[in-house]
Amino acid sequence: MKLLEGKNILFFCAKFFSYEEEVVNSLKELGAQVSWYDERPSNSFLTKILIRINKKILKFKIDRYYENITSSVAQQKNLYDYILIISPEAMSAKNLKKIKNINDKAKIILYMWDSFQNKGALDLIPLVDTAFTFDPDDARKYKIQLRPLFYLESYKHVKREELFDLLFIGTVHSDRYTLVKKIVKQIETSYRVKLHFYLSSRFLFFSKKVFDKNFSEIKYNEVCFTSLSHKENSELIHNSKMILDINHPKQIGLTMRTFETLGAQKKLITTNRDIINYDFYNKENILVIDRLNPIIPKEFLQNSFIPLKASLMEKYSVKGWLKELFDI
Repeated sequence: MKLLEGKNILFFCAKFFSYEEEVVNSLKELGAQVSWYDERPSNSFLTKILIRINKKILKFKIDRYYENITSSVAQQKNLYDYILIISPEAMSAKNLKKIKNINDKAKIILYMWDSFQNKGALDLIPLVDTAFTFDPDDARKYKIQLRPLFYLESYKHVKREELFDLLFIGTVHSDRYTLVKKIVKQIETSYRVKLHFYLSSRFLFFSKKVFDKNFSEIKYNEVCFTSLSHKENSELIHNSKMILDINHPKQIGLTMRTFETLGAQKKLITTNRDIINYDFYNKENILVIDRLNPIIPKEFLQNSFIPLKASLMEKYSVKGWLKELFDI
């Protein structure tokens, strides 16, 4: 059943490892007509940095960008039924009000897949009909709904040969590199390990080498500067027995990698202690380790994944996520 059949959706989301494209495709599969706009006026390195430092620096550029969007929206023959906004950092309350005035009957949905501390956007909450966050702390603090992330269809379990015992894929930040190396050192002589460290640019790598002590031991040839596609990423996960997840120390919301692992029905080793509070947690499938003293018991490495209920697998799929956001 196409639960959003005939519905028009205005969608704002910055480009983020093609997740915005996957969300658009999933909405269309549910029957919706979707108009997507990048939430940021540009994806240049400088623009991203300036927005995060203080978006007021780019006020003129941002306002002009949203004026063009507002003008385009106003010319649409069919009004939008929904406005979906994901983790905005450039959009201002003033710009959202202008769009809202044109579509005064549209239901506005805000979803944060980053913390408000990183993105801002608190001033948008009073303007939306429903607000969700992946972060339990933000949900409690700002009295909005907690809704964890999701896995895409390409990560859904398929039977593949397991070429690796342990896989880590992730952006290099905080203590990630040091922790991964410490964990791998325990098992690398007996188990097959695959590591993929990513950074968005070489400039960022060299600046981090100068200013961030966590980068002191990282070698240039250990880092990849081209992101994996979802196909490449999912293939690696399908070909692995266990996935290693190192969350940011200042963030307790579960990562996308957690749900990709769940979708693929692979075992997970994670530093995120809050995972024990979720309905899919099973100590046979998920090992929580201490950041300061990470220990991997041999029993966990040897045991197989225990399948989850179909209802849980549906709940954490991208369509299950959208159904909850749109209350359908």
